[in-house]
Amino acid sequence: MAGRYPFPAVPDGWFGVAGSDDVAVRQVMPVHLLDTELVLFRDDSGVARVFDAYCPHLGAHLGVGGTVCGDGLTCPFHGWRLAGDGSVAEVPKVARPPKVGTRAWDVCEANGRVFVWHHAGGLGPRYDVTPYRTDGESWTPWRVDTYRVRVHVQELTENIIDRAHFVVVHDMVEPDVDRFDVRFEDHSMVVDQHVKVTAVVEGGVEVKTRTTTCGPGIVAVEVKDGELDMLTYITQTPVDDEFTDITICFSMRALDDEVVTASISELNAKTTNLQFAQDIAIWENKIYREKPILTQADGPVAEYRRWFRQFYSGWT
Repeated sequence: MAGRYPFPAVPDGWFGVAGSDDVAVRQVMPVHLLDTELVLFRDDSGVARVFDAYCPHLGAHLGVGGTVCGDGLTCPFHGWRLAGDGSVAEVPKVARPPKVGTRAWDVCEANGRVFVWHHAGGLGPRYDVTPYRTDGESWTPWRVDTYRVRVHVQELTENIIDRAHFVVVHDMVEPDVDRFDVRFEDHSMVVDQHVKVTAVVEGGVEVKTRTTTCGPGIVAVEVKDGELDMLTYITQTPVDDEFTDITICFSMRALDDEVVTASISELNAKTTNLQFAQDIAIWENKIYREKPILTQADGPVAEYRRWFRQFYSGWT
């Protein structure tokens, strides 16, 4: 990240590129993410696809004027047609088109988002995107807030286990039950904890949360207490070597009382976005300490960083 961080700007993993509702059938969208020009589209059968943006012929941007044809795209410049795997399937007035193409990315659509798989070494997906809200009809529609922040995704996720900043930055108070369990399991980090949030009432409201990462690009925060079943689903996608796009999606299992459901949803969104905004100025102006001075008040930062290295293929 332009000298600010010692590791690559884009780790390996699944990264969100858009909301499912953002791209309709036959719609074509230019996207700049993962330090790459991309084109996102939904083909004639409704499948979301992502290509490298530039036509292999003379470099036209397929996301600017390109049109869907079957499972692929037609270039706006000379009408070359690319199939769903990115290969050139047809060239006007040419009997045998050249055996060239553009990269077709691995795509997964889950939890109301479209994801692409990135791997610096070109390897295919090694884990799946964890599904949530499988009984979606009983949940409220996603509420979505977006940010673009000058920070690396590794620092975003490290924030989850940085206990010491909860009180100082987020005005939290110590919970009645001191629980903070962190587990590192293959591509996931799972954090079970109690937090007392003062943004709701002055004395604080204590809640039990489970935060689960899915690689470097996805974070799910679950709160389950009696009838309450709430999910904050966060995607964090590198834009380039400076910025990361963060999308915070909230949904909850609808209660019998619609007014109460709406009130809880509004309050949760207010609290979540307030706490996120409190971190931004620190993220955007801090430096990265490769060998931080850690104390017993901090979370398992060193262990977290060792675990995160698995997402940097080829980096030593």
